[in-house]
Amino acid sequence: MKKTYQPTNSFKEMEQTGWHDKSSDYDQYAGSVTRQTISALLDAAKVSLGMVTLDIASGPGYGAGEAATRGAKAVGLDFAEGMIAEATENYPSARFVQGDGENLKFNDASFDAVTCPYGLLHMPDPEKAVAEAYRVLKPRGHYAFSVWTTPETHQFFDIVLDAIKTHGDLDVPLPEAPPVFRFSDHTECHKIMEDAGFDNVKVIEVNAVWKAESAQSLLDMIYNSTVRTSALLELQQPDARDNIHSAILAGAENYREGGGFSFAWPSVIAAGQKV
Repeated sequence: MKKTYQPTNSFKEMEQTGWHDKSSDYDQYAGSVTRQTISALLDAAKVSLGMVTLDIASGPGYGAGEAATRGAKAVGLDFAEGMIAEATENYPSARFVQGDGENLKFNDASFDAVTCPYGLLHMPDPEKAVAEAYRVLKPRGHYAFSVWTTPETHQFFDIVLDAIKTHGDLDVPLPEAPPVFRFSDHTECHKIMEDAGFDNVKVIEVNAVWKAESAQSLLDMIYNSTVRTSALLELQQPDARDNIHSAILAGAENYREGGGFSFAWPSVIAAGQKV
C-alpha cells in the first residue's frame, strides 16, 4: 500500500504529494480510463491546428499530447513533479511545466484554448481555478473541464463508497476539501462557469469503460492511482478496512464479463467561451 495521507497535510499538500508518489503507476490504472475522454474534452474546447493551448492538471500528459497531435502548440501544467517527468517522457512534442492551477504563472490572454481533465477534483478552490483559466484565455477562447459522474451511474465509485458506508466510516478526518461530486451536478457546472464570465456554457456526459483482469484490480486501482479515495481507506480501522476490501472484491463480481471485469466509468464535461 502506498501511503497517501499524513496528518499534517492540507488538502492541497495531500493531493500534490499523493500524485507525485503515484505518478509512475497512474498510466497503468486510472490512465486507461481518463485517456478515453481526452478527445471529447479537446473537442469541447475546440482545440485545433495552430492554436496555443494549455492543459491544466495534465497528469501524464494526455491532453497536451493529443493537442500537439492535432497541430496545436501545447503546454501541459501539473503541480506534481513526478507527473511532469512522466508527461515530458510520454509526449516530447508538447511542453510541460510544474505549476499551480489556482495561480497560473501566465500572462492574461495567452491561450486560444484551456482544458482541465479531472483537475477541479483535486483543487481546494475550484472557483479560483476556473477564474484563472478565464484570465489566461484570449477573447473568444474556449475552456473545458471534466469530472466524474455520481456513484449512481459510476460503477467504480458505487462499489467502493457502498463498501465503506457499510463496513467503515465515510466521515474520517481527512483535510477539509470541496465535495468530490460537486460538479457531477450539471447546475453546479453552469454556475461556476457563468460566475467566472463564460458564455455559451454546455454540459455533456461521455462514457468510458474500465476493463480489469481481476477483482483485485479494483484495490490496486485505488491504492496506486487515487489520492482522496485511498486516503479514505487508509484512515479506516484495520478490521473495518479488511471488511471493506472484502466487500469491494465481492461487489466486483456483479461486473464480471468473460474472463475479466467491465465497469462503466462515465464523466461530465463542461465547456464555455470567453466573452
